[in-house]
Amino acid sequence: MAAVDVLTDAEAYWAGTVAAAGESLDRPSGCDGWDNRELIDHVVGGGHRYAMLLDGASAADTATTRENDYVGTDPIGEFWRYERLFRVGLDAADLDATVDHRAGPRPGRDLLTMRIMELALHTRDLCVGLSLPWAPSATVTEYLLEEGATVIEDLRAHGMFAAAGVAASDAPADRLLAFAGRS
Repeated sequence: MAAVDVLTDAEAYWAGTVAAAGESLDRPSGCDGWDNRELIDHVVGGGHRYAMLLDGASAADTATTRENDYVGTDPIGEFWRYERLFRVGLDAADLDATVDHRAGPRPGRDLLTMRIMELALHTRDLCVGLSLPWAPSATVTEYLLEEGATVIEDLRAHGMFAAAGVAASDAPADRLLAFAGRS
């Protein structure tokens, strides 16, 4: 399956989970130190920052957006607004060209994998915050275990992922959580 199709799957799962958040934005998420609103803000803002990087912005340029409110009164609408910008960037950019990510220079193509990873793993964090089961598709988990492994290892070297752990089971979702250093 093409990576953009996997992205579509991850986007739909994230958006559906955000829709379930309702009035639970102030509850703690599964991402240590963030409530559900802060988590949603981070993920929505990630679409904006990745679009900026694909358009030639620097890591310093994207850092200036970290204080923006990306949730507003319509978290799902804002998500799709910035996700469309990211998609336009994917279509327009040379994905082999280097982007200036905060974890170091990397090909733009990595941003596609990183976005799938961000959506999948942060959907898990939101599910924890909403007391919902996390059930990503096998397509997403298998893609990340295969295509995302080198990206996760690179980001781990930059302190963005904890050490890999032991999977709770052989299920792809459990293997992904363990590989990504999550329990």
